[in-house]
Amino acid sequence: MRQLLGICVALLLTHGAAAGVIPWSERQPGSGPVVPQDSAALFVGVREFVYDETLTEVRYAVDDAVDLAYVLSMEPASRLVEPHRVILALSGDPQKRQSQQNLDALLAAGALVKPAGQSDVLMHLENQARAVGKDGVLIVSFATHGINDEGIQYLLTANSLLQHRETSISETKVRDIVTRAGVPRSLVLIDACRESLTSQTRTGERDPQSAAALMHALAGVHGQVVFSAAAAGGYAYDDDARRNGVFTAAVIDGLHCEAALDGRGLVTVDALSTFVENRVLSWIRARRDPDVTRATQLQCEGSTKTMPLAACGRAQ
Repeated sequence: MRQLLGICVALLLTHGAAAGVIPWSERQPGSGPVVPQDSAALFVGVREFVYDETLTEVRYAVDDAVDLAYVLSMEPASRLVEPHRVILALSGDPQKRQSQQNLDALLAAGALVKPAGQSDVLMHLENQARAVGKDGVLIVSFATHGINDEGIQYLLTANSLLQHRETSISETKVRDIVTRAGVPRSLVLIDACRESLTSQTRTGERDPQSAAALMHALAGVHGQVVFSAAAAGGYAYDDDARRNGVFTAAVIDGLHCEAALDGRGLVTVDALSTFVENRVLSWIRARRDPDVTRATQLQCEGSTKTMPLAACGRAQ
């Protein structure tokens, strides 16, 4: 069983985000291609919590943050940002060799590792949002514990205390910062909502505090896609063989061109979501609940399902 809370991942692509240098102007007149040199990114991975000893570690949070950063800044098919414009806010170390190698490559290419406390993360988020140019995209990724309190999703940082919500970062705060920055495009991934939140929860139990809630579209942001890794009230899991979250692993595989390609050889939001839903659903049915019918959630605005996320060559 996943000794974490379930995963909630939100992909928010605003004002026509595209992958690499794929011209989104082909679909949205007046909007140019994403230029990685104009983009900026923050990847938060909190495996260890320094003050609250009741919180279980999020075993693969650092791996998830590092691996996603590598895919989105180092791999040509899905390169949205230059690695020297990437900040990794980490608490703990990667658990698998490949993730450590990915981290080494990111650092060699100019990415920076910073602390992952509450004030650190907020400062990094503000700074990276301001660093985005007119042709760039803001990428923000959280991999950590998360809790749902009266419909509000809270993300825990390295120095958060479970009983004090003010020490965490709400999804609303992330929304406000992204909206106020006025960046032309944004891609936000939130990997939280783990299954087992505290050490008091016995193995095999599910913590009601961490029940995955549908993440609402960001107010005031145009062209959103919201992709949640766990259906409302559900949970997600870690894959101990893969040493990533089941959902995160599926997202990475989809961006590695395993998702269906459109006629131009692109992985779109719609294709990625279908691939991830099927992959995660199969994993849960085989290992946890054979009767489950939904594994993820997707909310799209307008025609954003057609947004390209990776360029893989022509479909066969």
